[in-house]
Amino acid sequence: MPNKICFAYYWATSGGVERVFLNRAEALLRQYPKLEIEVYFYDDCGGVALIQRYSKARNLSDRLRVVRTFDSSRYEVVFVVDTPQLPADHPSVIDKMLMECHTPYAENRTYLREWQTRVKTLLVPSSGFLRVIESECPSLRGKIKVVRNFVPHLPPIDRPLSLPAWRAPLFLYFARIDELKNFKEFVEGLSSARQYLRKEPLGIVSGQILPGYPLTEVIEKNQLRGSIAVLPPVPFENSHVLMQMLRQKKAVFVSCSKGESFGLSAAEAMTAGLPVILSDIPPHAALVSNRAKFLYPLGDVRELAMKMAAVAERYDELASECVELSREFSEEAFLADWEGLFGEEAEAVAGVV
Repeated sequence: MPNKICFAYYWATSGGVERVFLNRAEALLRQYPKLEIEVYFYDDCGGVALIQRYSKARNLSDRLRVVRTFDSSRYEVVFVVDTPQLPADHPSVIDKMLMECHTPYAENRTYLREWQTRVKTLLVPSSGFLRVIESECPSLRGKIKVVRNFVPHLPPIDRPLSLPAWRAPLFLYFARIDELKNFKEFVEGLSSARQYLRKEPLGIVSGQILPGYPLTEVIEKNQLRGSIAVLPPVPFENSHVLMQMLRQKKAVFVSCSKGESFGLSAAEAMTAGLPVILSDIPPHAALVSNRAKFLYPLGDVRELAMKMAAVAERYDELASECVELSREFSEEAFLADWEGLFGEEAEAVAGVV
């Protein structure tokens, strides 16, 4: 079991990969008292300060640090997430590198075509995404291992929540607002769901908006002005607060995404007790164990709308079912995967062939 590791990624924003790093650090540092973790980014887009603030607030900063320069000799294993520039710039890392793919954007994982015959092991965050990568890079078959993303154990909120006067049915969109995450289909589904619901629905939207994305135009085209509340992006350290607040308001989480590597926001929602409606793509289907009541075919707005109404009608029952399903991506599940990767019986996985 390594005692000094590094997580490396190109961009430091406030996105999903950084959340994965922090979630892993929280679990690993609690489980392994001798472990130290450093995080390296090529480019800081504001995310380093967020990570440092979170680390300090969670009392992790003595064993979790962001470093400004990279030196492979400091580490036993380096986890390189969607950053092929690192082994190119630092060839000494190759023998201790574990390459990971997390990006749902197909154009950003074309680098795997070059590496598929070279790496001993590629890590991915879900069994559903494993199937996607195998279909794109057949030479990786048998080399891919799943280290599941997960939702960490977080302390209960110890203060009363100040809740807006929103009334169910509420539907939450919590993702980047762009074409891949398919905000347009969420809006169309919300508009269509009105014919199946007994009360007027409200959409709650929070996420980074892709520059130039026609947010207002999409809302107005579907005649939902006044029926969608657009919130500022929520920092990842506060996402569980939003989820718990919306659970009290009986919100349903909806993701119409065309591509995911895991579906971390959906997992957070399920863990918090929100029932979900998800596009039927492999990583989403894995989250809900392929249960059709929580899935709809991409592009089928009518089916999406009917599922939204059905879940809102059976809210408490389906919320409990989602909590039960969330045990598959618990902290304990991640630690079991980690032990399988580095335990006494595990083969050497780092480096290249």
